[in-house]
Amino acid sequence: MPKKSPQTNRGTRTITDDAHDASQGDERPWWRGLAIAGGVFVALLVLAVIVNVTKGSTSPRSSAGPSAEAGQSTQPAQAVSGTGGNPATSTQRVVSGVPVGYPHSQAGAVQAAVNYEVARSSAAYFTSPSFRHRIIDAMATSESRAQLIANDDAGMEQVLVSLGINSGNTNTLVARAAALGTKTDSYSDQVATVEVWMAGVIGTTGQSAPLPVSASWNTYTLTLQWERDDWKLAAVTSVDGPTPLDTGTTPSSVGDFLTANQEFDAPPYVG
Repeated sequence: MPKKSPQTNRGTRTITDDAHDASQGDERPWWRGLAIAGGVFVALLVLAVIVNVTKGSTSPRSSAGPSAEAGQSTQPAQAVSGTGGNPATSTQRVVSGVPVGYPHSQAGAVQAAVNYEVARSSAAYFTSPSFRHRIIDAMATSESRAQLIANDDAGMEQVLVSLGINSGNTNTLVARAAALGTKTDSYSDQVATVEVWMAGVIGTTGQSAPLPVSASWNTYTLTLQWERDDWKLAAVTSVDGPTPLDTGTTPSSVGDFLTANQEFDAPPYVG
């Protein structure tokens, strides 16, 4: 069945990929800028925030854990039930709002992959460079940190410009995502590659918003490296889908999303 053309009324709608920039390839995140002409949503500017980091040596490194990193506060992490993991075998704690300290196992690598992608999907990650850098500091390998920051800083800036977000209206941005499933592509004691299928929403609740809150589905591939006695993010890429059929349900109003964004907690991390 052909995809429906995006509507111009406020509320939710599925983000399509009709204006995919082929030069960017198939690796791209679910966030993307949107070009608006005459108040009508006319195209998608596909934003490739691709982190292609050379993993370098994959031998374990003995050093102080993430809690010793400058400027990072720590606190015990609270496990969430139904995750399929075994929190009792980890030394999990929270650094700059991100759970770290995963078991040296395949299950631990999967937990890390899900939590790291959820951490990269919040509104604050989009709007606050200092918050974003703290998140990356907590989850990245030492070699990937600079590249992750450079790519995500550039990507977030383009997204915010496209959405009309500035320092005075960051509270109108809605950006959330949750994992629907995981698949381990490869695993060794030192390197793991995990795919995470995510559902996300992004848009603004402003009355003249270029993009009302809209839905997307993407699969991320995260490469994790065992470093500092933990699974750390070395690279992340993404492709569209799997995407469900748009059933034509009437989108919720901007007011509904404004209320929900204020009243509902962010998606939980896995334990």
